[in-house]
This record gives sequence, C-alpha cells and structure tokens, in this order.
Amino acid sequence: MTKAKDRKFNEILATALELFAHYGYKKTTLKDVADKLGMTKSNLYFYVSNKRDLYEKTVSMAFKGWQKAVRDAVEQAQDAGDKFSIMATQSIQYLMEHDELRSIFIRDPGIFTPFPNEDRFYKINLGAIRLIEEILTLGIKQGRFHEVDVKPTAELFFSIYVMFLIKTYVKSEGVSAIRMYEEGLKIILRGLCKDKPCKR
Repeated sequence: MTKAKDRKFNEILATALELFAHYGYKKTTLKDVADKLGMTKSNLYFYVSNKRDLYEKTVSMAFKGWQKAVRDAVEQAQDAGDKFSIMATQSIQYLMEHDELRSIFIRDPGIFTPFPNEDRFYKINLGAIRLIEEILTLGIKQGRFHEVDVKPTAELFFSIYVMFLIKTYVKSEGVSAIRMYEEGLKIILRGLCKDKPCKR
C-alpha cells in the first residue's frame, strides 16, 4: 500500500472499531462504515473483501495497538521483575481505559480463549506470549527468576491472563476479578523471583 492508502485504511479501521463497539458485529454494515467515512461501499472493497474481513482486521489492529502500548511501557524498565509487573498491570489497565476495545470484547467474548486451537487471533496473540517469553528469559539471565521452561510457562501465564479478562468483562465479576488478578500477580512474582522480592 502507498502511504496515502495506508492512512485511509487506518481511518477505515478506526471508524469500523467505533461502529462495531457501539452497534456490535451483526448490526454494523459495510454501508454504515462507508457512510460514516463519506465514501461508497464499493470503495471499501479496495481494502477488505467483506464485513467479516473488516471485523477481523479491525480487531487485529486494536490488539496490535494494545500490545504496542504494553511493550512500550515494559521497555522503560531494566529489571525483569519490574518488567513482568508492568506488563501484567498495563495489560489490564489498557483495556480499562479503552472503551471501544473493551466493548467489542464484551460483545464478542470468543475473541479470547485459553485454548490456542480455538483462538481466532492466535497469530496476533503470539506477540503477547513472545513478550512474556522475553521477560522470563531476561529474568533467568539476570539471575532474578528461577530457571523455568520458558515457552510452556509463558503460555500458562497468558492463559491465566485470558481467564481473568473473561471473568472481569464477560462474566462481569469486575472488582472481585481484578482483586483476584492482583493477588495472583503477587503470588506469581513471589514464585518466580529468587532473591529480593520482585516489585508489585
């Protein structure tokens, strides 16, 4: 894509995110998106093949923004324990602060699943798992974390995270689930860290 086309595509995805969040997938049409953008429905087909394609690309864009924000926050710290704590906190905080993404998640709980073979966004979510792997690897190298098998441990932590997202937003357990998440994070950090406690 050219830069101009890239900008237009990002504008389309931002508009689609707003409409899918407000009206849901079923009620939102390609015409709704085109009308809000002041373009024709046929012009949308230069960017997406159908409504499902638009939805998947919209959610993928939102997930990438989420991951980038978390990674940017994590990169501000040097200590692996700090990085882990920041990652876990920012991952939840971001969703609390972004109403449209949270609304889509509530409307479409199948976006997240603890089971990789059922994950429609597995390729995108691999980015989050890779970040956990990087932090675990760094923590072991720094002598901050106990030796663990990094890949399955990262997948375990991601599955726990997904479970809390579902409990908080899909099952509407709100504050109680957040408190459980915070206490769980303390336990995980106590278990990972070798010498001085990791911050939390």
